Amino acid sequence: MRHRAWNERGTSSVEFILIAPFLLLILFASAELSRAWFTMNLLTTAAREAVRAAVVAAPAQVSAVGNARLTQMLGAGNYSGGVTCSANPCGQNSQVTANISMNFNTVVPNLLWMIPRPLVLQQTASMTFENWQ
Repeated sequence: MRHRAWNERGTSSVEFILIAPFLLLILFASAELSRAWFTMNLLTTAAREAVRAAVVAAPAQVSAVGNARLTQMLGAGNYSGGVTCSANPCGQNSQVTANISMNFNTVVPNLLWMIPRPLVLQQTASMTFENWQ
């Protein structure tokens, strides 16, 4: 009986070594996908708030107010795109649109080969310009 127990010693260590890479892959992949999801939600919120700030601004200041709100929420240089109006200057029933894109880079790029580098996240929001007086 003792001889049999002695031969099975270290089996759990070998099993852990075989399973650990898969567990780490799942852990890091879920963390990276969570970061990407958070970034996408941040872009969605920023686009909506920028458009909302722009549609209540003065007609000549729609783009300036919307882009200022984007910079306030996302920081300067982290994104590309901005807020535009379908008419110049914005008038009643004009569409104000925010198009934002951001490059998302993974923290562990060599481990997560299935995520393209850089992953481009894009978001668009639009609202009708309100009658400004």
